[in-house]
Amino acid sequence: MTLDEALNLPEDLEYTGEFGPELVLALPFFNWLSLHGLLSTRRIVTYNGMRCFYEDLGCREIIEKAGPRGYLPPNDRPAWLPVKDEHTFDAFKRTPFHIWPDLREKFGRLPMMPDIARPDRPILVIHNKHCDEWCSGPVNFLPIPLLRAIFETLSSRYTIVYIRHGLVKGGNGYVDDHNMSLDFEDGALLQEYDDVIDFADLYRQHLDLGGNQDLNTFKSVLYSRCHHFISSQGGGAHQIALFSGSMLAILHRRGRESEWAYAKGYYSFMADIPPITLVCSDPAAMMQALPAFVDAPIVSGRVMPRADMAFIASVLDPNRSTSV
Repeated sequence: MTLDEALNLPEDLEYTGEFGPELVLALPFFNWLSLHGLLSTRRIVTYNGMRCFYEDLGCREIIEKAGPRGYLPPNDRPAWLPVKDEHTFDAFKRTPFHIWPDLREKFGRLPMMPDIARPDRPILVIHNKHCDEWCSGPVNFLPIPLLRAIFETLSSRYTIVYIRHGLVKGGNGYVDDHNMSLDFEDGALLQEYDDVIDFADLYRQHLDLGGNQDLNTFKSVLYSRCHHFISSQGGGAHQIALFSGSMLAILHRRGRESEWAYAKGYYSFMADIPPITLVCSDPAAMMQALPAFVDAPIVSGRVMPRADMAFIASVLDPNRSTSV
């Protein structure tokens, strides 16, 4: 893309596709257009619940459409996208047409209600999924025994917030995608741990207290207060990687992110202070990662694991990952 091509973009910039690629490919381009004064006469067309990511970009209008989302092959994506394939980044190392916004600073300006942050116990967000992936059932998910081990190991050190969209049916405040959510026993597990917070309950408390943030805004405000994350592979992990200074352990059994995401791809430059990324190919590897969270203070806006935990980062370095 050239500047002349950017000046001749269509009036309606409509994104169609999955959540993760929207954050990786569309959001940074819209941000670049905004910083160059090229959005004021254009409309962004996106999905319900995505307004919070675009509302400060100064576009003419934001139009939210109903879903569901679905996978759109790169060749079918809008011609105006500078990069169309998040798995290969179109063979570019980086592109000057991508500028990711500082989501930690942006959402950190908004109030969090209820405020669960404690000086003696940082927040740990666990982001899970349990859905039909690639028409082969659940693949990349944190299983019940692993969740129990995480809760047992870390609940005395962190305020744990557990997120799985689909745990509560209906009224979710965002658009579902083609990966159908499947039944899982995590709800019963949460009942065993009073000190682990269900994100759906937390959001209901927000609304009961008179809060008016939509779900994605509330979730991003929570992330802006958090630096410690454990996630399954996918768009949820992409969102976390946008929050600077974090430590992120990812359960990645299958997926193409190892081509151009974790190692030296966009996870290394979407945030000014990229996350410390621990890529775990199975639950046993995730168990290896847990000691790195035992004493990992936040220093000058970034997680600083203990020096004697550096070997964990080395073993789980995404440059060593060969899972695809």
